[in-house]
Amino acid sequence: MVNRGVKPTVVTYSILIEQMLKEYAFDDAQKVFDQMVSLGYKPDVCTYTSFLLAYCNRDMLTEAEDVMTKMNEDGVQPDLMTYTVLIDGYARGGFINQAFDIFKCMVDAGCDPSHYTYSVLIKHLSKEKWLMESTTRIGEHVTSINIADVWKIMEFDTALVLFDKMIEHGCTPNVNTYGALTTGLCREGRFEEAWRLVDHMKKRGLYPTEDMYNSLVKCCCNLGMFWRALRLVDAMVGHGFLPNLESYKLLVCGLYDEGSIEKAKEAFCSLIHRGYNHDEVAWKLLIDGLLKRGNVDRCSELVNIMVEKGCQLNPQTYSVLVEGLFDTTEAT
Repeated sequence: MVNRGVKPTVVTYSILIEQMLKEYAFDDAQKVFDQMVSLGYKPDVCTYTSFLLAYCNRDMLTEAEDVMTKMNEDGVQPDLMTYTVLIDGYARGGFINQAFDIFKCMVDAGCDPSHYTYSVLIKHLSKEKWLMESTTRIGEHVTSINIADVWKIMEFDTALVLFDKMIEHGCTPNVNTYGALTTGLCREGRFEEAWRLVDHMKKRGLYPTEDMYNSLVKCCCNLGMFWRALRLVDAMVGHGFLPNLESYKLLVCGLYDEGSIEKAKEAFCSLIHRGYNHDEVAWKLLIDGLLKRGNVDRCSELVNIMVEKGCQLNPQTYSVLVEGLFDTTEAT
């Protein structure tokens, strides 16, 4: 490109370097990096993180540390992915304490750990626990844990180890920590384990956030635990939060599906008095919820309730709703 008079950009160089590093062509990637710098381009955090990822994947931790040193010298601030890659690299190499040292650096730098960061830590703590247990069991050997399976297999005791390790390295578990864990468990339908964590955080003087409540409500609905979901909604509202409409859709439709007609109507009536946009309610609960399920009679009933309660709908919303009711009735 340079020989032909085409001027590459930082992004161009970064993409080229990333592709080379995916094939672990370290020397070639370094040559391109050096050319990039010689032409006056300043590598960004993504460029450095590509090197980090490749080195960590090959357990070349000394080289990874050199990259971090170079970033610091060049005034490039590590980001969330940079820290998480390094945490994963140390933990994969069996250096779990060093991984938590990096976690501490991450927090001190004002970089909030993500759901994925906690997934990485839980993966390695779970593996460490399984390796210790397998030494007492003949014929068992743990080689690795897939990151996608972390929340399927995480035990409550592993969460406690995570908290202890964080405290040991000067990081106090906070609401975001509990939120990441409960969200992961709820996505896998593990409500009881998630609720144990909620109990644990309450004992420490922390309380669920709006996002945590929504995850718990959705999990309950997906498991058919609609009465438990109703109690969570009440608790949520009591703490000044509003369930999102997706949660309400699952709850109301679920109550109808199990035959709890009056409870479904009661839940619907309570939501239309809680400040939601009435058009959004109609689209999410009635059109995307009940009508999609072919529940025409119940949908029509709730439309009448909205009219009786003085809910003003956009003419277009009302038209789509009436058309949907008519089409669904015709189809049946």
